[in-house]
Amino acid sequence: MKISVENLTFAYGPKKVLKAVTTTFENGKIYGLVGKNGAGKTTFFKALTNIITNYSGEVKYDGKEIRKHPSALTKVGILLDDIELYKSYTGWFNLRYFGGLRGYFDEEVARRLAEELDIAENLNEKVATYSLGMGKKLLLLISLMNDAEVLIFDEPLRGIDAKAVNWFRQYLLDLKRKGKLILISSHVQEDIEKLCDEVFVLDEGAFTEHFDLNDDSQSLIYKVWVNEPSVLTELLISKGITYDYHQKEVNFEATPELFQEIFQDAVNRDLIFTEIKKESKFAAFVN
Repeated sequence: MKISVENLTFAYGPKKVLKAVTTTFENGKIYGLVGKNGAGKTTFFKALTNIITNYSGEVKYDGKEIRKHPSALTKVGILLDDIELYKSYTGWFNLRYFGGLRGYFDEEVARRLAEELDIAENLNEKVATYSLGMGKKLLLLISLMNDAEVLIFDEPLRGIDAKAVNWFRQYLLDLKRKGKLILISSHVQEDIEKLCDEVFVLDEGAFTEHFDLNDDSQSLIYKVWVNEPSVLTELLISKGITYDYHQKEVNFEATPELFQEIFQDAVNRDLIFTEIKKESKFAAFVN
């Protein structure tokens, strides 16, 4: 499966929410989408799934424009923040209803996933009695149960317990190994770093940055604490590396290979590292 987005532009009245977005997503990868609230992430996902169709540009699944060929979306599982469950009905009703919309429902698969998410015992209860976390788990289950080729998740881990978070992360990695195409947005840096192969930054409706998290030649942000910061900063200056220094914390940008060189030179100068943290450059856009 391949998703091609060409010059995707969308506006609410005079405000442009998406501005000529062009990109490609391929199967067997997890893509992260990060940006501030209001940057256009949810709108982008809605355009990818025909929830909104009054945009200019094209969205194609394996070469088929989805507004002309909506049947292509039967292979898509989606979780959006504003999807509404039928709260006056049971969890089972919701599973059967949303499964039926896609033309397929496997009760055995749904039950197995419900057990993994620890909500199997609640499926005969009305959704109105569910906690926020239980409702979110039911939405996750709905998005996963049809063995979709494309999975799109908008803030999927917000509001669920740590056990479910760990299970979901591992489940997504297993799906990636099976060749699924996965898109995920999150305001949690750890979610993106643990799951994603590539990250796109959406800012004011446009993709402004792209990071390949599997590329060791891309720079990371290092935050280090040493016994003699002034010696480390002199070493960084000698290598032409700019840095920030605040309350014994030295921050600088380097590739992993360059950091190993810096580390070895620092140790040779008798510096002692008391703490080292590293983060991807996209972290500045996760909030």
